[in-house]
Amino acid sequence: MLPIYRDVLLVSILTTIIYLLYYSVNTYYLTRHESVTKPELNVDLEEVTVVVPVYNEKVDVFEKVVAAIKEQNVRFVVVGDSSNEPYRSIVERNGGTFVYLQNRSGKRIAISEGMQRVTTKFVLFVDSDTTLPPDTVVKMLGHFDENVGGVGANVSVRRSPSGASYSAEFLERTREVILKAMAANGGSVMVIDGKCAMYRTELVKPLLISDEFRNYRVAGRVATMGDDQQLTAYIIRNGYKAAKCFDVTVETEPPEDFRQFAKQSVRWARSSYYYFIKNLFDGTTFKAGPFYAFEAISTFALPVITLGLGFFRLYLSIHILGTYAGNSLDTILDLLANPSVLFTNRVDRALLHPFLTLISLPGPIIFGTAVAYNLRKERLRTLGYGGLALLIIFFTSIYGFMTCWKQSKWMTR
Repeated sequence: MLPIYRDVLLVSILTTIIYLLYYSVNTYYLTRHESVTKPELNVDLEEVTVVVPVYNEKVDVFEKVVAAIKEQNVRFVVVGDSSNEPYRSIVERNGGTFVYLQNRSGKRIAISEGMQRVTTKFVLFVDSDTTLPPDTVVKMLGHFDENVGGVGANVSVRRSPSGASYSAEFLERTREVILKAMAANGGSVMVIDGKCAMYRTELVKPLLISDEFRNYRVAGRVATMGDDQQLTAYIIRNGYKAAKCFDVTVETEPPEDFRQFAKQSVRWARSSYYYFIKNLFDGTTFKAGPFYAFEAISTFALPVITLGLGFFRLYLSIHILGTYAGNSLDTILDLLANPSVLFTNRVDRALLHPFLTLISLPGPIIFGTAVAYNLRKERLRTLGYGGLALLIIFFTSIYGFMTCWKQSKWMTR
């Protein structure tokens, strides 16, 4: 066997074993996940302030969001980022405080301005298109013990006639599998989603009102994204755990079409890869524990490794044209009957392609089954659009990785 074929084979086998372990561990811990909310805990709702940044949100959506926050019986502050009426009237009619920023400044500035009005023990950030179910605040407070610095909620995407809404929901349920695995192991989750995130005020306020946060720069340019990744990494570096409340599922607006879905995916990929690399080199990833590190590295390395192996496989496919005339299924069956042929000097190069296909199948099948199990409704349709979502996510992840310093534009507003 020529060295290049041997090397490709060995690398493929090694990565397949790693990802089979990755998929299997996530699936196992999904089945082992249990609620950690303490319903008997006496909570003081006067110790919570909700902060909502708003910029040109759909009025009917915003009205539902504010009405749901009002039902939580907590103080809330809405920061209008160059958006005044009718948002002010809606907020004040529901008993909230409205802060108007005349100039468009971005989500980070809006969050920071809202944080300066918070004097309670806890602060809950909610996006202007995210609707809270009843008792959200009570249930999220139930996750705070002395080691927890922040708690996120589970996220679901509202269905719409567009298939993009199903793709977005599939992606959220995929994330839920991974985050449940991390939470079930007693460690931090990779990110507390900014759509609905509660923190200890005394822990995060110094960062949120600082110039470092308000004018955060990536590659010399002010960044408009990644605030939730920055906050998650911040609480982990300060010795606290980043937790997730899966007992609360908030609903958020879907992307209008697949073009917007792709833009969202690029934005998330850019900020996620940037903070993944940053956390890896500053030690935050390893401070969160070995399981966290394994999950984070596996999750973000997967698209890059898959692309690299894909180029190897393409090279092999082209290189064996004219020498391989067999049927792939027949070749796979032959390999199963006599696998030792792969490790002899007489091996035909043509055997490698179907063998690599064979060994790469079990992991995705296991993980796909876990995601399907995790879907709550319209399973078949969500899985169907999920296949398209995976294709889009693969390419946007690679593009986001290669352009992770471009974080000055929000892209979808």
